[in-house]
Amino acid sequence: MIKKPSASKSSGTFSIIAISPDSKLMGVAVASGSTFVGDRVPHAKPKIGAIAAQANTNVVYGIKGLELLEKGLTPQETLNRLLEKDRERNSRQVAIMNFQRKKAVFTGANTPAYNAEIVGEDYVVIGNLLSRKEVASSMAKEFESSSGDLAWRIAGALKVGSESGGDRRGEKSAALIVISTERVEMNIKVGMHEHPIDELLHELKA
Repeated sequence: MIKKPSASKSSGTFSIIAISPDSKLMGVAVASGSTFVGDRVPHAKPKIGAIAAQANTNVVYGIKGLELLEKGLTPQETLNRLLEKDRERNSRQVAIMNFQRKKAVFTGANTPAYNAEIVGEDYVVIGNLLSRKEVASSMAKEFESSSGDLAWRIAGALKVGSESGGDRRGEKSAALIVISTERVEMNIKVGMHEHPIDELLHELKA
């Protein structure tokens, strides 16, 4: 679903959550026109799943969401529980995935546009305050056409998202987390940088 632009003070962000073909790895990658996005939007826990909570970001969605997943709630049940207690839910954008490959997505009516959500077989892409509607679809296509290491695949999707327009303000920060069923495999945060996705890719090579 695509919504056209309107004025908003909310932070623009685009994210992808994805799982490896063998379901042993899951990752979440995000870029934003606001700084230090890695401290707010991406959340992940080994063996449990990953969450991206953005737009008018409330970190409780990530923290409490992972707790609910760990208790055995499905992503949709988790999302429903979080939304029902949130008076500002219409300004939220959230994606949730667990290691059983189940997914849930929500884009509130007041989420800044362009906004988008795309749910694939093994990934979810969400974005708001995008420069153009093709940002999300280009990320999805890049992930679908890629193969190999999951971290590089989701980082590549971010890169293509930026190249196709990205955040309407440009990007200032980026982050990437990869988890397995046993541990956090990777956690990269670029809090503030002129080219945060390129810096993330540089750190990924290190």
